[in-house]
Order: sequence, then C-alpha cells, then structure tokens
Amino acid sequence: MTTRRTFLQATSAFAAACILPKSIFAAEPNIFFFIQTDTQKYWRVANPVKWRLQFRTPVVAIDPGFPIVQSPILARAAEGLEKLTPSDGDRIIRLVLRRCSLNLIELHRSQVVIHQWGSHQADLRPFFKAHRLARPEIKVVLRDHKKETVTAKAGDEFLYGDRITADFDLCRFRQKWRRRFEQDPDDRQAASNTSSGFSWDGLEDGQISWAAMKSAWRRSGSGVCLNCDGETFWTNFGLRQVGMFNWSSQFVHTCVQCRRSFRDDLVKDASRWIRENLDAAVRPDATMIWGKRVKLEAKS
Repeated sequence: MTTRRTFLQATSAFAAACILPKSIFAAEPNIFFFIQTDTQKYWRVANPVKWRLQFRTPVVAIDPGFPIVQSPILARAAEGLEKLTPSDGDRIIRLVLRRCSLNLIELHRSQVVIHQWGSHQADLRPFFKAHRLARPEIKVVLRDHKKETVTAKAGDEFLYGDRITADFDLCRFRQKWRRRFEQDPDDRQAASNTSSGFSWDGLEDGQISWAAMKSAWRRSGSGVCLNCDGETFWTNFGLRQVGMFNWSSQFVHTCVQCRRSFRDDLVKDASRWIRENLDAAVRPDATMIWGKRVKLEAKS
C-alpha cells in the first residue's frame, strides 16, 4: 500500500535525481560540514554517517580545533542511533537532522547541497561568506527531508542585505559620494530613490537633497559591507510612518561592489541622528505625519 510518506519520498527522489550530484555515499570523496541551526557553528567531517555512529554517545569528543568540543550534540538522537548501523545511512541522516537541529552541508566543485529538516534551518550566510560560495555561478540545492522537497537556488541568494532595485541609480550615488567634500550646482535637488519620512522645502515629501546626503556622508563616515568587507555609504535615512502609530526605519547603506543594501534598525531616535549627522543648513524642515508635513523647530 502506498502511503503519503512513501509517495513524497519517491517524488523527492525523482526530483533529487534531476538536480542533485552523486549520493553522499558514493565512492567519489566530497567535503562535508555539519552546522548547528541555533549557533551557526560548523565543523568538517570526513564521512557524516560514520561520524554520527562514532559519536552517538551523549558527549562528543571532536578535534580540539573545533568550537563544540565536549558538547552533547547527539544526545537527543543517541537512543535511536544505537539501533542503527552504517547500512542505514538515510535513516541516520533523517534522525539526526530531525532530533539534533543540525544541517548537513555537502560541497561539490560547483554545487552545494544542504540537508535540512523542516524549520530546522541554519543561517547559511556566514558559512557561504567564509567559503566564498555566495556567487551566482554556484548552484545550491536545499533538501528538506521532512517535507521531502528539493529546492534549487543560486549562491548569491545567500548574501547579506537586499538586492538593489533595477531603477536604483547607484552610479549617480557613487559620483556624489566621491564629491562629498565638494559643492555641485544640483546639490539642492533630490537624491534619487530616497524616502526618509522627513521633508525639505522645495522637494517632494520624503525626498532627501544631495546636500543633506553629502553632509551625512562627511559627518558619519562610511560603513562596512557584511559580504565583502568593502565600503558602504548611506543611500537613505529617516523614519517613515507605515501605520497609524508605527514607523519603519529607513536608515539604509549600500555597497557598490556587492550591489546590496543594508537596513540599520539600531537607530531609534531619528531626530537625534539628524542633529548629530547633518549640518544645520541642510536639516529637514518638516516631518511627515499621517501624510502631512509637520514643521520642525527652527534649525540650530
């Protein structure tokens, strides 16, 4: 009799055969890592099945160079592992992924396979950054052993931040950034794609002038990209009203090299940030509340 579980397994196996590389039990040596879903700590193993059986006792003794020495990683699966042998490879994988909140990472030459269990999913971005895998040419396969699904993605989907939109004029921002210590005739015009929650006289609601943007660049300096460690600069700042009594942080900085933007949610007092990072002459004239401009106190 065909059950839902066997049907899903068969469907998953067919899908996996189309996009997955050779089995992790094949003779060809691959590179394997385990990563903990809560701490994001990871370590390398030669054979994931043998490792599980070798360290199925509650306390795991791993090479001292790894960060989880003497940690009871497999404690929750210890009882089940005692009943299994090396020939039960698939069952061992499913058991440990389900019980121990681990993901198994399988590296091939141009492909990465991530074995997961339902919502037990690690943040893979630190691992991808450390191993230079967050690139568009890298194929990533997410295999959910609980739902028996296989999902294909590209490596650059594991970059930090948000991909900038197609209409974002990053080239213009970069030109202005380079001239942040100089004045241009159009500095009183609006910087493209800005929406701050503040308003400047002569500009549409929420738009930030290039003069104000340059001031923020000069006074607050640059940031560091979470992906490439390169330089980032502000492309928006402020708090925008998104509900009757709720505001959304609009403090965004962008990396030219990665073409990713990063939202800084740590700034809670936008008015204080404006006072500390904008010259008095280029501070906003009003803030937007319920779609209307509310005049701010005189600039000082």
